[in-house]
Amino acid sequence: MTEEIDAVMFDLGGTLIDLEPTKDVVFHRVLTRQGHKVPLATVKKIIWEAEKKFDKDFADLDGVNEERFWKKFDKHVLEAVEFKGDASDFAKEVSAVFEHIIPNVKSWIAYDDVFPILDDLKARDFRLGLISNATSLARRVSDHLGLSKYFETIVISDEVGFRKPDKRIFRLAAKNVNLAPNRIIYVGDKFEVDVVGAKKAGMNSILLDRMGIFPDAHCIRIRTLKALSRYL
Repeated sequence: MTEEIDAVMFDLGGTLIDLEPTKDVVFHRVLTRQGHKVPLATVKKIIWEAEKKFDKDFADLDGVNEERFWKKFDKHVLEAVEFKGDASDFAKEVSAVFEHIIPNVKSWIAYDDVFPILDDLKARDFRLGLISNATSLARRVSDHLGLSKYFETIVISDEVGFRKPDKRIFRLAAKNVNLAPNRIIYVGDKFEVDVVGAKKAGMNSILLDRMGIFPDAHCIRIRTLKALSRYL
């Protein structure tokens, strides 16, 4: 990375925050309730594999018509765990659980490495921003967790009308802080959505691969936010 960097911007879900309970735990609990015994570690591994397999498909989601994608995602997981039950019953129960927990701001927690890196970057006078494919819930969660105060700009797809990997959302964030995109590093957990999208907008990009899902990704890849410091 050769450019002088003035700002660091972040994705939100999967990068700074996660659901509690996490996706793999929800899947495991529903499988168990439906009589299918499989270790949580197995479910976790299969979900990671699905995240990688459908990374490009995930980048095509519009935030509205996503049912076909999640059916395909669920089908992959159920086949991998050799589920013999009714797939539609499983999908209904999983959807009901997520519909209950996702809108609750208290269901979201910050990763342990988030506040230390944000404090460090602030102390070093980096300007910070947030770019998220989300609804206004992202603002409420950020406020609840004490994240919003760190960011000079927060750009939410539902509010601006376009989503990552569309380069317009990245360039809007750059415009909001009056910087050229190449003076910004963007950090996110999705390769196609975050890394490819940011690069197309002219930003530097780093993949935060917490679970080691993308070992062969052709980009700068870190496993924790603490490792971000070595590139700044």
